[in-house]
Amino acid sequence: MSEAWSEGYFTDEGYTYGYSREINPVFQRYCLLLRGFASLESASAYHCELGFGQGVSVNIHAAANPGCYVGTDFHPAQAAHASALATACGSDARLYDDSFEQLLARDDLPQFDSISLHGIWTWVSRDNQKLIVEFARRYLKPGGLLYISYNCFPGWSPSAPLRQLFSLHDRFGSNASVRPAERIDAALQFSEALLAANPQYANTAPNLSAKLQGIKGQNRQYVAHEYFNRDWNCMYFTDVVDALSPAKLDYATTAAPLDSVDPLNLNAEGMAFLESIEHPIMREQARDYFVNQHFRRDLYLRGASRLSAAERREGMLNTRFVMLQAAESVPGAVSGPAGEASLLAEIYAPVLEALAAKAYVPKTLRQLLAATPSVPYGDLEQAISVLVGMGVVAPCQSEAAEKLVQTRCAALNLHLCKRSLFNNHIQILASPVTGGGVPISRFQQLFLISIKQGKKYPAEWAQLAWGILGEQGEGIVKEGRPLSTAEENMAELLAQAKAFEEKSLVILKALKIV
Repeated sequence: MSEAWSEGYFTDEGYTYGYSREINPVFQRYCLLLRGFASLESASAYHCELGFGQGVSVNIHAAANPGCYVGTDFHPAQAAHASALATACGSDARLYDDSFEQLLARDDLPQFDSISLHGIWTWVSRDNQKLIVEFARRYLKPGGLLYISYNCFPGWSPSAPLRQLFSLHDRFGSNASVRPAERIDAALQFSEALLAANPQYANTAPNLSAKLQGIKGQNRQYVAHEYFNRDWNCMYFTDVVDALSPAKLDYATTAAPLDSVDPLNLNAEGMAFLESIEHPIMREQARDYFVNQHFRRDLYLRGASRLSAAERREGMLNTRFVMLQAAESVPGAVSGPAGEASLLAEIYAPVLEALAAKAYVPKTLRQLLAATPSVPYGDLEQAISVLVGMGVVAPCQSEAAEKLVQTRCAALNLHLCKRSLFNNHIQILASPVTGGGVPISRFQQLFLISIKQGKKYPAEWAQLAWGILGEQGEGIVKEGRPLSTAEENMAELLAQAKAFEEKSLVILKALKIV
């Protein structure tokens, strides 16, 4: 790690290859529409992502959305990885390894329709937070949106001192020459020993030991960047509202559709109490206490334009939706801070049936309303919101936008499938329909390669996958047990290939990934 450029950020371990749907412009516009805010789809939009990590999300979105993307991540290895993905799909995304200060000093940047930063705000210094705000003030268009996610209080209050222990041990109790994973393990062991010595802190924060055990079981790349940075500025919601105000940004809504379903989040007393609070910012902050919020995903607007009830309804009716998994595999319940709620069969059964009709092709809410005469409009809209929140349904961009990005999506997806021949790092492909990513496992990507080669039967797909895995000395772990023989591995791959043919292919065709 070079202290000259890292500024205390944990750069010894690269970040994970995860994907964040909240950065998808299509998803962001849906979240705004859900709460009655206007936002327009534009084929010439400019989008920016600050701190893009390995670049999976920014490249998925640059491939699957019309317009242009700019982004930065000051870790040069991550920026190089992201740039290679951009080159593979021909998106012309401009991806830099600039610091926020260097990015702000550029004179070749456009005005942006959206700026997004996922999981960055908490882990940079106060000076860098000010640079982010200044960047938004200078480069976000009037009417533009900013997405920001961050750790917050009160949810983090019990665990914040534990995170501080990790970082301090890495700073003062570890040898910098030791491998990052070993330093992380040493810090976790130190913290475990401290809690075992019964400090008074442990008595005031229940379940700390369970929390620590959960952290020990997590991916080390994630743990490194979540818990081991020098800077960690956890804030209350209102602190972030105040910090963003110099950029003329107003809080609009969360990028979490389930937040709009009050019974999932609040008890009756909580709903009544929040209804009594007139000021929207005070009400939102008070809500964090009721749900014990520890991580927020928020959308801000630079000049919010409110829709009338009629305009909002018309916008919702014209929005297309598509399923991301087979209807029969959708869970029968959904969980929230207030507990678990069953999906009422009289509402969700006809809605899922309508979504699955005609080989799962996308359908507008207007078409779904006509196809489910027994479901009132309000119930239908909420059901779709719940299904989107669960990640089993996604809003779609226009058919015109979809056509503009099909070639780029196909190029990126082919590149990612080819990478699956060697590793399982990126298990996501781009959909021109949703403008975002769709989870596709490594084995499923190998099956798609087989299909691309003209192989028609699951046995052939499984054979290709096992040929790759066997040659690399790898095998399948099923229910925690490694499969030891070629016959066992092949049988499992064949079962997965048959399930892929029966349930997944029709979905991927509707999403225009196949």
